[in-house]
Amino acid sequence: MAKKKRTALWVTVGILGFVVALLIGSLVFVEITIKNLDSSLDQKQGQVVEAFEARSKAINTLTATFKGRMSSDPEVFTQLEKADKELKAAKEVKALSDANLKVDLAIDKLIFVLRDKYPYLQVDEKFGAVTEEIDTARNRIVMMSTGFNDVARDYNYAVSNFPGDFLSNIFGHKETEIFQIVDYEDITK
Repeated sequence: MAKKKRTALWVTVGILGFVVALLIGSLVFVEITIKNLDSSLDQKQGQVVEAFEARSKAINTLTATFKGRMSSDPEVFTQLEKADKELKAAKEVKALSDANLKVDLAIDKLIFVLRDKYPYLQVDEKFGAVTEEIDTARNRIVMMSTGFNDVARDYNYAVSNFPGDFLSNIFGHKETEIFQIVDYEDITK
């Protein structure tokens, strides 16, 4: 009888040990997954910022090309330069998203004013090239932001559901913001 009790005890200890090992392994796997997703978020955010920088370069070209020729509307350039400066200073996703929207509104206003008041400038070959460069940069922003958002959704799911939420409380993982993606229309139309 004592031998059966010892055998039952060892079986119970073995099962509990297996369950504990499985739980610890699961926690380690989830923590590694969260860290990998966090690293991927940093990389994706860098790609979004690079896309913003490409558009900023196009904005600088647009400003340099047309600012002197649109001297009766300096406020559109001031608004654009201020929004672009705010975007360059932003570091967090929400601030980047908000500043990006301001830049896009300023670009659209500038293009509208240029088309409305200065139609003769549209025949300038630089107008077509710059607006195409801005459109290309905008499309890249959408693509990079979408990639970031896909990883951010996976990350947010991982840190907000068991066992990730348990690990988040221990290691301080927090959900991340999602980029606001603008549904662009072709500005050359």
